[in-house]
Amino acid sequence: MEARLEVIIMLSIKVKDVIPLSDMRLLVFFENDMIKLFDVKPIMKDYPEFEALKNTDLFNLVKVEPGGYGISWSHELDCSEGELWEDGVELPITPEFFINFVKYGIINTKDACDLLDCSRQNIDDLLKRKKITPVKSFQRNKLFLKSDILKRHDVL
Repeated sequence: MEARLEVIIMLSIKVKDVIPLSDMRLLVFFENDMIKLFDVKPIMKDYPEFEALKNTDLFNLVKVEPGGYGISWSHELDCSEGELWEDGVELPITPEFFINFVKYGIINTKDACDLLDCSRQNIDDLLKRKKITPVKSFQRNKLFLKSDILKRHDVL
């Protein structure tokens, strides 16, 4: 019975998504709705080729392998879903929590303008003066933590 349960668990650990974090850590979303924090640094002790991931640009290129059977940065640098599962640290959040955080905690430039009751030019000025910092920038739009914009609103 235990062996059968282990097989069922192993079938449910495919990787759904991966997000690179600071300090060579990854946020790994599994298909069974488990989210784990995986530290890549320990791998370097046994596999020196992973030293290349100290380059942040390369590290941020991480992607899920087809079928969710692991993650990779290149043909030479990858981790299996089993390694991510076994060595990852379970986080007490769910995908629903994460999605709600993005849905309600991240705002775009227009929403920031509305909250601060200002124009896009004012937002651009705040960005130039480093009074606000986007979490992601696009050509014509930026994304901000709503809490950062609300803090700025309290300053005004």
